Amino acid sequence: MSTEVEELIRAHEDRMVADLREAAGIRSISSSGDPQLRDMAEWIAARLGGLLDQVALVPVPGAPEAVLGRASGRGDRCVLLYSHYDVQPTEPDDRWRHDPFGGVIEGGHLYGRGVVDDKADILARIHALEIWRALGRELPCDLVWLSEGAEEIGSPGLAEFTREHLAGLGIDACLWESYLRGEDGEPELVFGCRGLVYVELRLRTLGADQHSSFATFLRSATAEMARALASLTDETGRCVIPGFHDGITPPEPRALELIERAPLPSLSAATAGDVSPLLPGDERELRRRFALEPTCNIAGISGGFTGPGVQTVLASEATARLDFRLVPGQDPARVVRLLREHLARQGYGDITVREMGLVPPHQSRLDFPLAEAVRRAASEVTGHEPVVRPIIPGTGPFAFIAGELGVPALCPPGAFRMSSMVHAPNENLSIADYFDAVRFNVRLLELL
Repeated sequence: MSTEVEELIRAHEDRMVADLREAAGIRSISSSGDPQLRDMAEWIAARLGGLLDQVALVPVPGAPEAVLGRASGRGDRCVLLYSHYDVQPTEPDDRWRHDPFGGVIEGGHLYGRGVVDDKADILARIHALEIWRALGRELPCDLVWLSEGAEEIGSPGLAEFTREHLAGLGIDACLWESYLRGEDGEPELVFGCRGLVYVELRLRTLGADQHSSFATFLRSATAEMARALASLTDETGRCVIPGFHDGITPPEPRALELIERAPLPSLSAATAGDVSPLLPGDERELRRRFALEPTCNIAGISGGFTGPGVQTVLASEATARLDFRLVPGQDPARVVRLLREHLARQGYGDITVREMGLVPPHQSRLDFPLAEAVRRAASEVTGHEPVVRPIIPGTGPFAFIAGELGVPALCPPGAFRMSSMVHAPNENLSIADYFDAVRFNVRLLELL
């Protein structure tokens, strides 16, 4: 990293943090259709106005407007910079140390919903472009900027948006939102993402809650829901729905080599006292499952009485939310059909299944020029050789962009760590990591 770049970062540290706090204060929750979603889109567009040649808010079918920008560079390649400006809900609010949209700084960390996922990526790229322009440098390639506002709810309409607005732009590769840094600072790169099936199960067995003494002859919605949920996985956590694993695409040999070398993420933020957070199995098996296997997760259960005091009640209704993370070769719609069929076979045909989000998986190839530049920039800025993972354990709309365009894509390292509490109360950003993310983006431009 050049002395000029370091001097500019140091000179503008306070302003960069102020920008982060301002962005973190915008309540852009997509699941509730928050009116501040448009405020966030306009805020990003205003910041990009002096950095790119063209910036506009563009409609997305069934979703908030996207921020779409373009800039010409001296090379003959074109890179798409993808990010999202929407954030997760804040509940449970009573577990936050600070106001989720208050922009509070404590102990070198900025607290706020969405500050890591994904506003840090947006700002790190904006601040890197500001440094680049301040140095009077010409962009090394054409850039296309896309920030969408519905990633946290499955990116509805994004595939149609890609076909209409991105397909003719000559994009060669895509730089996705960032992925993990290890607790020792080791950067991680990933080249794809799992798909997602998010559903709500609902069961009503009685017209109203009843006295619990009637449990000898009346159906309990909570008990039946618990048994139905228990039928979905075995004691190791593997999904046992018949047909669920059929058709999974075998990983390429290069991916298997990388999986053997990649450790599990740090468990420090997941450990509760002396209780082990790990499922049964040795570490090698768990690493293989983390890298290759789909998941079946119970995101939440509700029903009956859980308030203060005692109420002996037979629950008339129960609800559960499930998410399935899918790997290449699995089809979201087919998984929903298999779930319905399984519940019916097990005697739980009264449970209704409501689809709330379907996203297909996508795997990019592992070797392409942008990937090598990302690896070098990450290594030089962090001082660690990156850990390479073929596919991210979470979900993003890779298929709606990289898949539709037929271009390779990858997640670079950013300011996200296991201790960042992404999607949980007390989401927080290490300010020192953030400045590394700015350095990374500047160095990536230099290498390109």
